[in-house]
Amino acid sequence: MRGIWRALASGPVAGALTGVALFAIDLASGEVGFAGLRDPRAIAVVLERARGVAIDEQLTILLVLMVMGALFGTAGAWCGHAWDRARGAPPRLAGWRAVAGALVGHLFFLARSVIVYPQLYSAHLYARGGARRRAMMLLTDHLSPRALDLLMALAVGALVLGPLLFQRGRLEARAAIARIGAWTRRRKVLAAICVVAVAIALAIFGRPHRRAVTVNSTRPSLLIIAVDSLRADRVYAPDASARFPEMAALARRGVRFRQAFVTQARTFPSFVTLLTGRYSCHHGIRHELPPASARAAIGPSLSSVLQAAGYQTAVVSDFSGDLFSRTPLGFSEVDAPEFNLYSIVREQILNAHLNVLPYAASALGEAIFPTMREVAELDDPDLLADRAIDRLDRFGGRPFFLTVFFSSPHFPYGAPWPYYRKFTDPEYQGPYRYLKEPLPQLAEVPLQDARQVQALYDGAVAAADHGIARLLARLDEDGLSKNTLVVLLGDHGEDLFEVPGRGMGHGDHLWGSLDHHIPLVIVDPVHHLPPHDVGGIVRDVDLAPTLAPLLGVTAPPSDGIDLAPLTEGTRDSLGLDAYAETGLWLLESGPGYRREDRLPYPNVWTATEAAPDGDLFLNPRWEAVSTFAKDRAITSGSWKLVYQPAPDGAHYRLFDLAADPVERKDVAAAHPNVVTELRDKLTRFIEADGHTRLEPDAHDQ
Repeated sequence: MRGIWRALASGPVAGALTGVALFAIDLASGEVGFAGLRDPRAIAVVLERARGVAIDEQLTILLVLMVMGALFGTAGAWCGHAWDRARGAPPRLAGWRAVAGALVGHLFFLARSVIVYPQLYSAHLYARGGARRRAMMLLTDHLSPRALDLLMALAVGALVLGPLLFQRGRLEARAAIARIGAWTRRRKVLAAICVVAVAIALAIFGRPHRRAVTVNSTRPSLLIIAVDSLRADRVYAPDASARFPEMAALARRGVRFRQAFVTQARTFPSFVTLLTGRYSCHHGIRHELPPASARAAIGPSLSSVLQAAGYQTAVVSDFSGDLFSRTPLGFSEVDAPEFNLYSIVREQILNAHLNVLPYAASALGEAIFPTMREVAELDDPDLLADRAIDRLDRFGGRPFFLTVFFSSPHFPYGAPWPYYRKFTDPEYQGPYRYLKEPLPQLAEVPLQDARQVQALYDGAVAAADHGIARLLARLDEDGLSKNTLVVLLGDHGEDLFEVPGRGMGHGDHLWGSLDHHIPLVIVDPVHHLPPHDVGGIVRDVDLAPTLAPLLGVTAPPSDGIDLAPLTEGTRDSLGLDAYAETGLWLLESGPGYRREDRLPYPNVWTATEAAPDGDLFLNPRWEAVSTFAKDRAITSGSWKLVYQPAPDGAHYRLFDLAADPVERKDVAAAHPNVVTELRDKLTRFIEADGHTRLEPDAHDQ
């Protein structure tokens, strides 16, 4: 019995048991529910379909906490033993010292992670109020990661060196110094040790000098830098150089399309349209939850054409880029998160375990918990830049097409330290201090909340800008910048509570253009395209047919056109019309789509099905309904016509963009001829695919 007690009280075992206690605290928390889930329907699905996945994830979390507890517990026990020897006291059981070491080590990593990634912990700490909120604000407002590292280093130094300075420890210190002196008499050995130590330090901490990569082909390469939810005004604004210097500098060097629009302000269909050059009615991706059959039938894309031409093709993305792992777009290498029933279960479980998050939110943690790449609250553009740079280095100078997709400006706008507080008000203590939760959706919020959300968004854009700077710097270091076309774009824009009644987010309505208007910049050092502004309308379908000729390949079949007259500067406009449509509605009503103003179908959570392999897709019975129910719009010159099907029939609203750029006043009654012309255009466009029709006008019912 005594042996068992001594084993339990040893440093590693006592530390590991502390990890078990932390796991139990999380598991017993009222916020955990079952397997990290609180919604009854979700819990039922897990019990039926993903019980094994849930158990596996829980066991992995338990193991990680036990291992970290054992490491910290061993360190605590060792420090206690050293102090016993220094004081001349008999050795004691290490149990309570191991527990103290495990708790101190864990609290350090937890505090540091809270400072760097507060969005991960907001629901656990800030939202709970009281002492938890005050502790979190104390950390994020008054400490930096480096300051905390310094405090911990001083504390560890005192614990380790303290015994040498205490009573009998002085004698031991003198003996240790004498032993070191004996070594110094062997100068050759000492010199060798120093050389080896310096070499190891350089290998671990140093940044070796990089030689330029030899370009092995005269064919140009292509780098697409895409930023989720990036608004055009953030790149083209007069103060962009001060706020987002890398993107602003890139824009100054390239062709700037001031009126670039995407068809649908949702990542999945938008990216497929950008890369294929075809509208969703032709490539088949009408929303964010297409079935596997639709994803497999997309057809040729710019990436598949370049791959067939011998290009190395790769895409690297963080949490919003799961479409790349689910869809064959022609990339031979895909480094992107997954999205299925099982990955969602794992993500929910991780988010529920407060005490494992500090270890999961790291490069090593991502290797153990790949699901962390899907966590929207953990979005670090520097980590993505590291992965993109690693991919860039592997190309070895051969022609490539690399797409890098930064997700940080997507809500909840979860930028890491120091960007989450770069533009925010330090006095703000409202619900959006660290992040903007995507739901529930509100039409408008108090002014201080709106400003906080906008500041969080800008901080996330600034974080992405820093990641882009690192990526472009490596392109220069590798000697590839002179032979690489660089494209900067957003997959869509974002509403940020600027206009009352329109809320925040993207893809839910067509009032205003903030979520369909994107920055589009092409920097071409190969063909020496002159930097200049283009004022005419261009569309997402025009990107692939424009880039393909610049890379010496034939563009895939496209609904767009080559914008060469605009890129070369011979024309400012081609007289193009921009078409737009809404995505799936996540809720039954929200800002810009009131229940009485839209055709009903179940919210996306109720209408989603899961395949045996965990793949999530919209129930087929709602495919036609959700397509028919879409709001649609056409922008032509300075006019925009919005079509909105409703239970009482279709409603059309006309906006004069020259006089009313925010689109507040419907002028359809004053310009019936314009309405008729644009409605005919919209009708021909929508019904050309043979599968979709428009609802009759309300007054014709």
